Amino acid sequence: MREVGTEQVLRGAGALIIALALLLVPLVFPNFLVYQFSLVLTYAIVILGLNLLMGFNGQISVAHGVFFAIGGYTTAIFITRYGMNYLATLPFAAAMSALLGFVVGVPALRWQGLPLAFITFGLAVLVPPVALKLEPITKGATGISMPKPTAPAWFPGNQDTFIYFLCLVGVALCVLIAWRLTRGDTGRSLRATRDNGLIAESLGVNLTKVRLAAFTTSAGFAGFGGGLFAIVNAYVSPESFQMTKSFDFLVGAIVGGITSISGAFVGALFIVFLPDWSADMNIALSGLIYGGVMVAMMLVARDGVVGLLGTLSRALIARLSAARESRSFKTDDRPAGRQFQT
Repeated sequence: MREVGTEQVLRGAGALIIALALLLVPLVFPNFLVYQFSLVLTYAIVILGLNLLMGFNGQISVAHGVFFAIGGYTTAIFITRYGMNYLATLPFAAAMSALLGFVVGVPALRWQGLPLAFITFGLAVLVPPVALKLEPITKGATGISMPKPTAPAWFPGNQDTFIYFLCLVGVALCVLIAWRLTRGDTGRSLRATRDNGLIAESLGVNLTKVRLAAFTTSAGFAGFGGGLFAIVNAYVSPESFQMTKSFDFLVGAIVGGITSISGAFVGALFIVFLPDWSADMNIALSGLIYGGVMVAMMLVARDGVVGLLGTLSRALIARLSAARESRSFKTDDRPAGRQFQT
């Protein structure tokens, strides 16, 4: 019980450190890096939804870049064509992606594992050319430009800082939803479906309902992140949502740890900053450096960075507990007469 309590304290401390670090970003970094951290937050929302689907429910998706694109285009079109407030577009971005996720999730009920991966991969391949063909709606290769939201008079920071905190509020909302979904009966149903569908069904879990709800919710997260991305970037085009975007999200989820909420932030940092850092080191070898680091991380942290940190913390707790028990045993094992010597 003591080890469990210590582990919970360490998890809480880790979450607090992440929260404080995110709050301090605008105070520590220049505006360009604040913009990049805003992108990190939008990607973290998508990876968080992917973690719900893969890590907690056991389904595979290589199409979250598609749901991300749907959310981004929905926000951009509603802002530029209908003059809608940027905040009001976000529920529609999430809803449109969730609707597509529901449609894709129906065949996912029959085909799990590798077949589902191929289905979602095919969807990821189709989206960029379809976006180019739907020029009256998406403006084709030209893309859609929109004004960035301006900071209100009551906000003490500049425009980039305001957008960053807007993304931070969106992330906090998604983390709260994900935390609630992974707890209680809902979390147990998700894990039971992931671990063994037959046993879960024998215990009264509706596999169809749970899997479809997980796919739909995960897609909604990606659409919400895509809507925020459109606001942060103030521009969307087919180039913004290439097929590789889905693989980036998948890599981020695996690197961070698919069974953790905090792993979404680690994975998002990885896919946003590592390509830039590798290009700064050697632009000709940037792809090789990126791939090499990814392979090395998979060898060192097979359960993701958060999983590795959890393993190290448990080992540290066990060692400290063993040392404490050893000292206690030596103290209790001393002869009674010597314990009272002065």
